Amino acid sequence: MTFESSAMHLPKQYLIARQPISELSGWRNVEYLGWCLSLSKEVPLISVENLEGELIGRIIGWVIWQGKLLQDGDTIQSTNQADGIAVEYEAFCGRFVYLYPLQRQLAAITDAGGMMSLVFSTDLEAAASTPAALQMIQELHFDQVTFDALTAGRPKKWLPFGVTPYHGVKRLLPNHRLTLSDWNIERTYPHLANVDGKHIESSLSHTPSSDGFDVENVTGLLAGWVKQNVKALVNAGHNVAHLTGGVDSRMILAASRELSEQMRFQTVSADDAGTRLDNHIAGRIARKFGLNYSTLPFEQPTDADIQAWRQRTGYCVEDAVTQLCTTARIHNNHCHEMTGTCGEALKSPYWYPSDEDLSTLTTQGLLRRFEFPENDITRKLADAWIGEFPENISAGNLLDFAYVELRLGCWAGPSMFGHDVPFPSISPFNSARYYRAILAIPEKTRARGDLIPAVYRHLWPELLDTPFNRASGFAKLLFLSEEIRRMLPVEFKDQIKRIRAALHARKVRSRQRAQV
Repeated sequence: MTFESSAMHLPKQYLIARQPISELSGWRNVEYLGWCLSLSKEVPLISVENLEGELIGRIIGWVIWQGKLLQDGDTIQSTNQADGIAVEYEAFCGRFVYLYPLQRQLAAITDAGGMMSLVFSTDLEAAASTPAALQMIQELHFDQVTFDALTAGRPKKWLPFGVTPYHGVKRLLPNHRLTLSDWNIERTYPHLANVDGKHIESSLSHTPSSDGFDVENVTGLLAGWVKQNVKALVNAGHNVAHLTGGVDSRMILAASRELSEQMRFQTVSADDAGTRLDNHIAGRIARKFGLNYSTLPFEQPTDADIQAWRQRTGYCVEDAVTQLCTTARIHNNHCHEMTGTCGEALKSPYWYPSDEDLSTLTTQGLLRRFEFPENDITRKLADAWIGEFPENISAGNLLDFAYVELRLGCWAGPSMFGHDVPFPSISPFNSARYYRAILAIPEKTRARGDLIPAVYRHLWPELLDTPFNRASGFAKLLFLSEEIRRMLPVEFKDQIKRIRAALHARKVRSRQRAQV
Protein backbone atom coordinates (compact mmCIF):
# COMPACT_ATOMS: atom_id res chain seq x y z
CA MET A 1 0.00 0.00 0.00
CA THR A 2 1.19 3.50 -0.77
CA PHE A 3 0.36 6.78 0.89
CA GLU A 4 0.53 10.32 -0.49
CA SER A 5 1.12 12.38 2.66
CA SER A 6 1.19 15.69 0.82
CA ALA A 7 -2.33 15.07 -0.49
CA MET A 8 -3.77 13.89 2.81
CA HIS A 9 -5.63 16.00 5.34
CA LEU A 10 -4.72 14.93 8.88
CA PRO A 11 -6.86 16.82 11.42
CA LYS A 12 -6.12 16.39 15.15
CA GLN A 13 -2.75 14.76 14.46
CA TYR A 14 0.82 15.39 15.60
CA LEU A 15 4.40 14.28 14.97
CA ILE A 16 7.44 14.16 17.28
CA ALA A 17 10.78 14.02 15.46
CA ARG A 18 14.33 15.32 15.62
CA GLN A 19 13.73 17.79 12.80
CA PRO A 20 10.64 19.88 11.97
CA ILE A 21 8.38 18.67 9.18
CA SER A 22 6.52 21.26 7.13
CA GLU A 23 4.67 19.20 4.52
CA LEU A 24 1.20 20.10 5.80
CA SER A 25 0.19 23.74 5.84
CA GLY A 26 -1.09 25.24 9.06
CA TRP A 27 0.96 22.98 11.33
CA ARG A 28 3.19 24.55 13.97
CA ASN A 29 6.51 23.42 15.38
CA VAL A 30 7.57 23.65 19.03
CA GLU A 31 10.92 22.51 20.43
CA TYR A 32 10.99 20.49 23.66
CA LEU A 33 13.95 18.62 25.18
CA GLY A 34 15.73 18.46 21.86
CA TRP A 35 12.71 17.20 19.95
CA CYS A 36 10.39 19.00 17.54
CA LEU A 37 6.68 18.75 18.28
CA SER A 38 4.74 19.31 15.04
CA LEU A 39 1.04 19.89 15.69
CA SER A 40 -2.00 20.26 13.50
CA LYS A 41 -3.42 23.74 14.03
CA GLU A 42 -6.39 22.61 16.13
CA VAL A 43 -4.31 20.56 18.62
CA PRO A 44 -3.71 22.35 21.95
CA LEU A 45 -0.31 22.35 23.65
CA ILE A 46 -0.40 22.70 27.44
CA SER A 47 2.51 23.31 29.81
CA VAL A 48 3.10 21.59 33.15
CA GLU A 49 5.14 23.50 35.73
CA ASN A 50 6.25 22.74 39.28
CA LEU A 51 5.64 25.07 42.21
CA GLU A 52 8.85 26.97 41.35
CA GLY A 53 7.49 27.76 37.88
CA GLU A 54 9.89 25.43 36.08
CA LEU A 55 8.65 23.66 32.96
CA ILE A 56 8.41 19.94 33.79
CA GLY A 57 6.15 18.66 31.03
CA ARG A 58 4.11 19.26 27.90
CA ILE A 59 0.70 17.86 27.08
CA ILE A 60 -0.46 17.45 23.50
CA GLY A 61 -4.23 17.35 23.23
CA TRP A 62 -7.41 18.05 25.16
CA VAL A 63 -7.41 17.97 28.97
CA ILE A 64 -10.18 18.50 31.51
CA TRP A 65 -8.76 19.39 34.90
CA GLN A 66 -10.32 20.94 38.02
CA GLY A 67 -13.67 21.39 36.27
CA LYS A 68 -12.26 23.19 33.24
CA LEU A 69 -11.48 22.23 29.66
CA LEU A 70 -7.97 23.59 29.19
CA GLN A 71 -7.10 25.69 26.16
CA ASP A 72 -3.98 25.99 24.04
CA GLY A 73 -1.28 27.77 26.02
CA ASP A 74 -2.75 27.00 29.45
CA THR A 75 -0.47 25.90 32.28
CA ILE A 76 -0.99 23.23 34.93
CA GLN A 77 0.86 23.82 38.18
CA SER A 78 1.85 20.54 39.75
CA THR A 79 2.23 20.25 43.51
CA ASN A 80 4.39 17.13 43.27
CA GLN A 81 5.70 14.58 40.79
CA ALA A 82 6.18 10.80 40.86
CA ASP A 83 8.75 9.42 38.39
CA GLY A 84 8.55 12.75 36.61
CA ILE A 85 4.75 12.70 36.17
CA ALA A 86 2.56 15.28 37.88
CA VAL A 87 0.53 13.61 40.62
CA GLU A 88 -2.45 15.47 39.20
CA TYR A 89 -2.36 13.11 36.19
CA GLU A 90 -4.70 10.73 38.04
CA ALA A 91 -7.49 13.30 37.73
CA PHE A 92 -6.77 14.45 34.15
CA CYS A 93 -9.65 13.59 31.80
CA GLY A 94 -9.72 13.85 28.03
CA ARG A 95 -7.60 12.80 25.05
CA PHE A 96 -3.93 13.65 25.28
CA VAL A 97 -0.29 12.56 25.23
CA TYR A 98 1.85 13.62 28.19
CA LEU A 99 5.55 14.36 27.55
CA TYR A 100 8.06 14.87 30.36
CA PRO A 101 11.76 14.51 31.20
CA LEU A 102 12.86 11.20 32.70
CA GLN A 103 16.55 11.21 33.66
CA ARG A 104 16.96 14.14 31.27
CA GLN A 105 15.46 12.19 28.36
CA LEU A 106 12.05 12.69 26.77
CA ALA A 107 9.41 10.21 27.96
CA ALA A 108 5.77 9.83 26.91
CA ILE A 109 2.57 8.34 28.29
CA THR A 110 -0.97 8.47 26.90
CA ASP A 111 -4.13 9.46 28.71
CA ALA A 112 -5.49 6.70 30.96
CA GLY A 113 -7.46 5.00 28.17
CA GLY A 114 -5.11 5.69 25.28
CA MET A 115 -7.89 7.73 23.72
CA MET A 116 -5.26 9.82 21.92
CA SER A 117 -2.89 7.44 20.22
CA LEU A 118 0.86 7.41 20.05
CA VAL A 119 2.72 5.17 17.59
CA PHE A 120 6.47 5.18 16.99
CA SER A 121 9.20 3.95 14.68
CA THR A 122 12.72 3.29 15.93
CA ASP A 123 14.04 3.38 12.35
CA LEU A 124 12.59 6.83 11.75
CA GLU A 125 13.36 7.97 15.31
CA ALA A 126 9.91 9.51 15.48
CA ALA A 127 6.58 9.19 17.26
CA ALA A 128 3.19 10.34 16.03
CA SER A 129 -0.56 10.11 16.33
CA THR A 130 -0.88 7.52 13.56
CA PRO A 131 1.24 5.78 10.92
CA ALA A 132 -0.25 8.30 8.49
CA ALA A 133 1.59 11.13 10.29
CA LEU A 134 4.83 9.12 10.38
CA GLN A 135 4.66 8.82 6.61
CA MET A 136 5.29 12.54 6.33
CA ILE A 137 8.89 11.57 7.07
CA GLN A 138 9.18 8.46 4.94
CA GLU A 139 6.92 5.88 3.33
CA LEU A 140 6.28 2.91 5.59
CA HIS A 141 6.21 -0.71 4.46
CA PHE A 142 2.92 -2.50 4.96
CA ASP A 143 3.09 -5.74 6.95
CA GLN A 144 0.50 -7.83 5.13
CA VAL A 145 1.30 -11.04 7.04
CA THR A 146 0.64 -9.50 10.47
CA PHE A 147 -2.36 -7.55 9.20
CA ASP A 148 -3.96 -10.73 7.83
CA ALA A 149 -3.21 -12.66 11.03
CA LEU A 150 -4.90 -10.03 13.21
CA THR A 151 -7.90 -9.37 10.95
CA ALA A 152 -8.50 -12.74 9.22
CA GLY A 153 -10.45 -11.04 6.44
CA ARG A 154 -13.11 -9.70 8.78
CA PRO A 155 -15.12 -6.63 7.66
CA LYS A 156 -14.82 -5.15 11.17
CA LYS A 157 -11.24 -5.01 12.39
CA TRP A 158 -8.90 -3.37 14.86
CA LEU A 159 -5.34 -4.29 15.74
CA PRO A 160 -4.66 -5.14 19.42
CA PHE A 161 -1.52 -5.61 21.55
CA GLY A 162 0.14 -2.39 20.35
CA VAL A 163 0.49 -3.71 16.79
CA THR A 164 0.16 -1.59 13.65
CA PRO A 165 0.08 -2.90 10.07
CA TYR A 166 3.50 -1.45 9.27
CA HIS A 167 6.93 -2.96 9.74
CA GLY A 168 8.77 -1.39 12.68
CA VAL A 169 5.83 0.73 13.89
CA LYS A 170 4.37 0.01 17.34
CA ARG A 171 1.59 1.53 19.42
CA LEU A 172 2.09 2.73 23.02
CA LEU A 173 -0.60 1.12 25.16
CA PRO A 174 -2.24 2.76 28.18
CA ASN A 175 -0.40 2.11 31.45
CA HIS A 176 2.93 2.07 29.60
CA ARG A 177 5.78 4.58 29.22
CA LEU A 178 7.96 5.20 26.16
CA THR A 179 11.42 6.75 26.42
CA LEU A 180 12.35 8.30 23.11
CA SER A 181 16.13 8.10 23.58
CA ASP A 182 16.19 4.28 23.43
CA TRP A 183 12.54 3.61 22.35
CA ASN A 184 12.04 1.37 25.34
CA ILE A 185 8.53 0.59 26.60
CA GLU A 186 7.87 -0.14 30.27
CA ARG A 187 4.63 -0.95 32.05
CA THR A 188 3.86 1.71 34.68
CA TYR A 189 0.65 0.22 36.14
CA PRO A 190 0.13 -2.06 37.91
CA HIS A 191 3.33 -1.14 39.73
CA LEU A 192 5.41 -4.27 40.06
CA ALA A 193 7.79 -4.61 43.01
CA ASN A 194 10.53 -7.21 43.12
CA VAL A 195 10.54 -9.23 46.34
CA ASP A 196 12.86 -12.25 46.54
CA GLY A 197 12.86 -12.45 42.77
CA LYS A 198 9.09 -12.50 42.49
CA HIS A 199 6.94 -9.78 40.99
CA ILE A 200 3.98 -8.76 43.12
CA GLU A 201 1.28 -6.11 42.99
CA SER A 202 -0.38 -5.69 46.33
CA SER A 203 -3.56 -4.02 45.11
CA LEU A 204 -4.34 -6.60 42.43
CA SER A 205 -2.93 -9.86 43.76
CA HIS A 206 -6.15 -10.64 45.58
CA THR A 207 -9.81 -9.81 45.25
CA PRO A 208 -11.01 -7.48 48.04
CA SER A 209 -13.92 -8.75 50.06
CA SER A 210 -17.35 -7.26 49.47
CA ASP A 211 -18.06 -7.51 53.20
CA GLY A 212 -18.25 -3.98 54.54
CA PHE A 213 -17.18 -2.41 51.24
CA ASP A 214 -18.93 0.92 50.76
CA VAL A 215 -20.10 0.68 47.15
CA GLU A 216 -22.30 3.77 47.46
CA ASN A 217 -19.31 5.87 48.46
CA VAL A 218 -17.19 4.76 45.49
CA THR A 219 -20.02 5.04 42.96
CA GLY A 220 -20.78 8.48 44.38
CA LEU A 221 -17.22 9.52 43.62
CA LEU A 222 -17.47 8.07 40.09
CA ALA A 223 -20.73 9.90 39.49
CA GLY A 224 -19.28 13.16 40.79
CA TRP A 225 -16.23 12.96 38.51
CA VAL A 226 -18.31 12.31 35.40
CA LYS A 227 -20.72 15.09 36.33
CA GLN A 228 -17.84 17.54 36.86
CA ASN A 229 -16.32 16.69 33.47
CA VAL A 230 -19.64 17.06 31.66
CA LYS A 231 -20.10 20.48 33.25
CA ALA A 232 -16.60 21.52 32.16
CA LEU A 233 -17.43 20.67 28.54
CA VAL A 234 -20.81 22.44 28.63
CA ASN A 235 -19.28 25.54 30.22
CA ALA A 236 -16.75 25.62 27.38
CA GLY A 237 -19.54 25.53 24.80
CA HIS A 238 -19.41 21.82 23.96
CA ASN A 239 -22.97 20.73 24.70
CA VAL A 240 -23.74 17.99 22.16
CA ALA A 241 -24.14 14.33 23.10
CA HIS A 242 -25.36 11.29 21.21
CA LEU A 243 -28.22 9.41 22.80
CA THR A 244 -28.90 5.75 22.02
CA GLY A 245 -30.70 2.93 23.77
CA GLY A 246 -27.58 1.91 25.68
CA VAL A 247 -26.22 2.42 29.15
CA ASP A 248 -23.26 4.68 28.45
CA SER A 249 -24.78 7.46 26.36
CA ARG A 250 -27.70 7.68 28.78
CA MET A 251 -25.25 8.12 31.63
CA ILE A 252 -24.02 11.28 29.88
CA LEU A 253 -27.62 12.47 30.02
CA ALA A 254 -27.79 11.51 33.69
CA ALA A 255 -24.61 13.44 34.47
CA SER A 256 -25.99 16.52 32.69
CA ARG A 257 -29.26 16.59 34.61
CA GLU A 258 -28.70 20.07 36.04
CA LEU A 259 -27.59 21.30 32.59
CA SER A 260 -30.07 19.38 30.44
CA GLU A 261 -31.73 22.56 29.19
CA GLN A 262 -28.39 23.64 27.71
CA MET A 263 -27.69 20.27 26.12
CA ARG A 264 -28.43 19.03 22.60
CA PHE A 265 -28.98 15.30 22.13
CA GLN A 266 -28.79 13.52 18.79
CA THR A 267 -29.30 10.04 17.37
CA VAL A 268 -28.23 8.89 13.91
CA SER A 269 -31.20 7.60 11.93
CA ALA A 270 -30.52 4.66 9.59
CA ASP A 271 -32.51 1.75 8.21
CA ASP A 272 -31.28 -1.14 10.35
CA ALA A 273 -32.81 -2.88 13.36
CA GLY A 274 -30.27 -1.72 15.95
CA THR A 275 -30.44 1.93 14.89
CA ARG A 276 -34.22 1.91 14.72
CA LEU A 277 -34.28 0.60 18.29
CA ASP A 278 -31.85 3.35 19.36
CA ASN A 279 -34.14 5.96 17.80
CA HIS A 280 -37.21 4.45 19.45
CA ILE A 281 -35.71 4.42 22.95
CA ALA A 282 -33.91 7.79 22.66
CA GLY A 283 -37.05 9.46 21.28
CA ARG A 284 -39.13 8.06 24.12
CA ILE A 285 -36.68 9.38 26.74
CA ALA A 286 -36.48 12.76 25.00
CA ARG A 287 -40.26 13.17 25.02
CA LYS A 288 -40.56 12.02 28.63
CA PHE A 289 -37.98 14.49 29.95
CA GLY A 290 -38.42 17.33 27.45
CA LEU A 291 -34.95 17.17 25.95
CA ASN A 292 -33.62 19.22 23.06
CA TYR A 293 -33.42 16.22 20.76
CA SER A 294 -33.05 15.56 17.04
CA THR A 295 -32.18 12.74 14.66
CA LEU A 296 -29.43 12.96 12.07
CA PRO A 297 -30.00 11.22 8.73
CA PHE A 298 -27.32 8.65 7.98
CA GLU A 299 -25.21 9.65 4.97
CA GLN A 300 -23.91 6.68 2.99
CA PRO A 301 -20.11 6.98 2.70
CA THR A 302 -18.46 6.79 -0.69
CA ASP A 303 -15.57 4.47 -1.43
CA ALA A 304 -13.31 7.54 -1.37
CA ASP A 305 -14.56 8.50 2.10
CA ILE A 306 -13.87 5.00 3.43
CA GLN A 307 -10.41 4.94 1.89
CA ALA A 308 -9.60 8.33 3.40
CA TRP A 309 -10.67 7.01 6.83
CA ARG A 310 -8.37 4.03 6.42
CA GLN A 311 -5.45 6.24 5.48
CA ARG A 312 -5.98 8.74 8.31
CA THR A 313 -6.09 5.94 10.90
CA GLY A 314 -3.14 4.11 9.33
CA TYR A 315 -5.31 1.08 8.47
CA CYS A 316 -5.49 0.28 12.19
CA VAL A 317 -9.26 0.20 12.64
CA GLU A 318 -12.37 -0.19 10.51
CA ASP A 319 -15.83 -0.93 11.85
CA ALA A 320 -19.33 0.50 12.22
CA VAL A 321 -17.89 3.88 13.25
CA THR A 322 -16.11 4.04 9.89
CA GLN A 323 -19.49 3.97 8.16
CA LEU A 324 -20.37 7.20 9.98
CA CYS A 325 -17.45 9.17 8.51
CA THR A 326 -19.57 11.00 5.91
CA THR A 327 -22.40 11.56 8.40
CA ALA A 328 -19.95 13.09 10.90
CA ARG A 329 -18.47 15.41 8.27
CA ILE A 330 -21.77 16.61 6.78
CA HIS A 331 -23.45 17.05 10.18
CA ASN A 332 -20.36 18.44 11.90
CA ASN A 333 -21.37 20.16 15.13
CA HIS A 334 -18.04 22.05 15.35
CA CYS A 335 -17.57 21.11 18.97
CA HIS A 336 -16.35 18.30 21.20
CA GLU A 337 -19.28 15.89 21.20
CA MET A 338 -19.60 13.90 24.42
CA THR A 339 -19.22 10.17 23.98
CA GLY A 340 -20.17 7.34 26.33
CA THR A 341 -17.05 5.42 25.31
CA CYS A 342 -15.19 4.27 28.46
CA GLY A 343 -18.44 4.15 30.40
CA GLU A 344 -18.47 0.43 29.60
CA ALA A 345 -15.74 -0.11 32.19
CA LEU A 346 -18.46 0.10 34.85
CA LYS A 347 -20.06 -3.11 33.57
CA SER A 348 -16.91 -5.20 32.91
CA PRO A 349 -18.00 -5.82 29.31
CA TYR A 350 -15.88 -8.91 28.62
CA TRP A 351 -16.88 -10.88 31.72
CA TYR A 352 -18.94 -14.05 31.58
CA PRO A 353 -21.15 -15.16 34.50
CA SER A 354 -19.09 -16.51 37.42
CA ASP A 355 -15.87 -14.90 36.13
CA GLU A 356 -15.32 -13.47 39.59
CA ASP A 357 -14.50 -17.05 40.61
CA LEU A 358 -12.26 -17.78 37.60
CA SER A 359 -8.69 -18.20 38.86
CA THR A 360 -6.84 -17.75 35.56
CA LEU A 361 -7.51 -16.47 32.06
CA THR A 362 -5.94 -18.51 29.27
CA THR A 363 -4.53 -17.07 26.08
CA GLN A 364 -7.34 -18.75 24.14
CA GLY A 365 -9.88 -17.33 26.56
CA LEU A 366 -8.58 -13.80 26.04
CA LEU A 367 -8.55 -14.10 22.24
CA ARG A 368 -12.07 -15.52 22.14
CA ARG A 369 -13.57 -12.95 24.51
CA PHE A 370 -12.30 -10.16 22.26
CA GLU A 371 -13.13 -11.99 19.03
CA PHE A 372 -9.51 -11.93 17.89
CA PRO A 373 -8.41 -14.60 15.39
CA GLU A 374 -6.52 -17.53 16.88
CA ASN A 375 -3.20 -18.28 15.18
CA ASP A 376 0.49 -18.41 16.01
CA ILE A 377 0.95 -14.64 15.73
CA THR A 378 -2.02 -13.65 17.89
CA ARG A 379 -1.25 -16.31 20.49
CA LYS A 380 2.34 -15.07 20.79
CA LEU A 381 1.16 -11.46 21.17
CA ALA A 382 -1.47 -12.42 23.74
CA ASP A 383 1.03 -14.50 25.73
CA ALA A 384 3.44 -11.56 25.86
CA TRP A 385 0.73 -9.16 27.01
CA ILE A 386 -0.57 -11.49 29.73
CA GLY A 387 3.02 -12.10 30.84
CA GLU A 388 3.39 -8.45 31.85
CA PHE A 389 1.03 -8.95 34.80
CA PRO A 390 1.52 -10.60 38.19
CA GLU A 391 0.99 -14.35 37.97
CA ASN A 392 -1.72 -14.23 40.60
CA ILE A 393 -3.78 -11.42 39.08
CA SER A 394 -7.44 -12.42 38.96
CA ALA A 395 -9.08 -13.20 35.63
CA GLY A 396 -11.66 -10.47 36.21
CA ASN A 397 -9.06 -7.77 36.80
CA LEU A 398 -7.06 -8.97 33.79
CA LEU A 399 -10.16 -8.68 31.59
CA ASP A 400 -10.78 -5.15 32.84
CA PHE A 401 -7.18 -4.21 32.01
CA ALA A 402 -7.71 -5.74 28.58
CA TYR A 403 -10.78 -3.57 28.01
CA VAL A 404 -8.77 -0.42 28.70
CA GLU A 405 -5.51 -1.36 26.97
CA LEU A 406 -6.65 -3.51 24.05
CA ARG A 407 -10.12 -2.15 23.33
CA LEU A 408 -9.88 1.54 24.19
CA GLY A 409 -6.19 1.99 23.44
CA CYS A 410 -6.21 0.04 20.17
CA TRP A 411 -9.72 0.76 18.88
CA ALA A 412 -11.04 4.04 20.28
CA GLY A 413 -7.62 5.71 20.17
CA PRO A 414 -6.93 5.36 16.43
CA SER A 415 -10.64 5.82 15.60
CA MET A 416 -10.37 9.41 16.81
CA PHE A 417 -8.42 10.35 13.69
CA GLY A 418 -10.77 8.74 11.18
CA HIS A 419 -13.42 11.46 11.04
CA ASP A 420 -12.44 14.50 8.98
CA VAL A 421 -13.50 17.01 11.65
CA PRO A 422 -11.29 19.25 13.81
CA PHE A 423 -12.86 18.50 17.21
CA PRO A 424 -12.58 14.97 18.63
CA SER A 425 -15.31 13.58 20.80
CA ILE A 426 -14.42 13.49 24.50
CA SER A 427 -15.44 10.92 27.08
CA PRO A 428 -16.10 12.43 30.53
CA PHE A 429 -15.28 9.01 32.02
CA ASN A 430 -11.70 8.72 30.79
CA SER A 431 -9.34 9.37 33.70
CA ALA A 432 -6.90 7.21 35.66
CA ARG A 433 -8.81 7.62 38.92
CA TYR A 434 -11.99 6.35 37.22
CA TYR A 435 -10.39 3.04 36.17
CA ARG A 436 -8.46 2.68 39.44
CA ALA A 437 -11.65 3.11 41.46
CA ILE A 438 -13.42 0.39 39.49
CA LEU A 439 -10.53 -2.03 40.03
CA ALA A 440 -10.76 -1.35 43.78
CA ILE A 441 -14.38 -2.54 43.91
CA PRO A 442 -14.80 -6.22 44.87
CA GLU A 443 -15.22 -8.42 41.83
CA LYS A 444 -18.38 -10.07 43.18
CA THR A 445 -19.96 -6.61 43.30
CA ARG A 446 -18.86 -5.89 39.74
CA ALA A 447 -20.11 -9.30 38.58
CA ARG A 448 -23.58 -8.65 39.99
CA GLY A 449 -23.90 -5.57 37.82
CA ASP A 450 -24.40 -3.30 40.81
CA LEU A 451 -22.27 -0.39 39.60
CA ILE A 452 -24.45 0.90 36.77
CA PRO A 453 -27.68 1.36 38.79
CA ALA A 454 -25.70 2.72 41.74
CA VAL A 455 -24.13 5.46 39.60
CA TYR A 456 -27.52 6.30 38.07
CA ARG A 457 -29.04 6.62 41.54
CA HIS A 458 -26.47 9.32 42.32
CA LEU A 459 -27.20 11.19 39.09
CA TRP A 460 -30.73 10.71 37.75
CA PRO A 461 -32.48 7.54 39.05
CA GLU A 462 -35.65 8.04 36.99
CA LEU A 463 -33.64 7.19 33.86
CA LEU A 464 -33.48 3.59 35.08
CA ASP A 465 -37.24 3.25 34.51
CA THR A 466 -36.67 2.88 30.75
CA PRO A 467 -35.00 -0.45 29.89
CA PHE A 468 -31.59 -0.35 28.24
CA ASN A 469 -31.39 -1.54 24.62
CA ARG A 470 -34.87 -3.04 24.80
CA ALA A 471 -38.31 -1.86 23.83
CA SER A 472 -41.12 -2.18 26.35
CA GLY A 473 -44.80 -3.01 26.19
CA PHE A 474 -46.32 -3.67 22.78
CA ALA A 475 -43.30 -1.99 21.14
CA LYS A 476 -41.39 -5.24 21.73
CA LEU A 477 -43.29 -6.69 18.76
CA LEU A 478 -41.56 -4.18 16.50
CA PHE A 479 -38.13 -5.36 17.59
CA LEU A 480 -38.50 -9.12 18.01
CA SER A 481 -35.10 -9.98 16.55
CA GLU A 482 -33.35 -7.58 18.93
CA GLU A 483 -35.44 -8.87 21.84
CA ILE A 484 -34.42 -12.48 21.12
CA ARG A 485 -30.77 -11.50 20.74
CA ARG A 486 -30.75 -9.76 24.12
CA MET A 487 -32.10 -12.90 25.76
CA LEU A 488 -29.22 -15.10 24.60
CA PRO A 489 -26.37 -15.86 27.05
CA VAL A 490 -23.28 -13.78 26.32
CA GLU A 491 -21.12 -16.89 25.78
CA PHE A 492 -23.55 -18.16 23.13
CA LYS A 493 -23.63 -14.79 21.36
CA ASP A 494 -19.83 -14.70 21.28
CA GLN A 495 -19.75 -18.21 19.80
CA ILE A 496 -22.17 -17.15 17.05
CA LYS A 497 -19.97 -14.14 16.29
CA ARG A 498 -16.90 -16.36 15.96
CA ILE A 499 -18.71 -18.72 13.58
CA ARG A 500 -19.98 -15.84 11.44
CA ALA A 501 -16.51 -14.27 11.35
CA ALA A 502 -14.93 -17.59 10.30
CA LEU A 503 -17.51 -18.05 7.52
CA HIS A 504 -16.91 -14.51 6.27
CA ALA A 505 -13.14 -15.02 6.29
CA ARG A 506 -13.58 -18.24 4.31
CA LYS A 507 -15.65 -16.38 1.70
CA VAL A 508 -12.99 -13.67 1.42
CA ARG A 509 -10.24 -16.27 0.89
CA SER A 510 -12.36 -18.03 -1.74
CA ARG A 511 -12.87 -14.77 -3.65
CA GLN A 512 -9.16 -14.01 -3.45
CA ARG A 513 -8.24 -17.46 -4.82
CA ALA A 514 -10.78 -17.03 -7.63
CA GLN A 515 -9.25 -13.67 -8.58
CA VAL A 516 -5.78 -15.24 -8.74
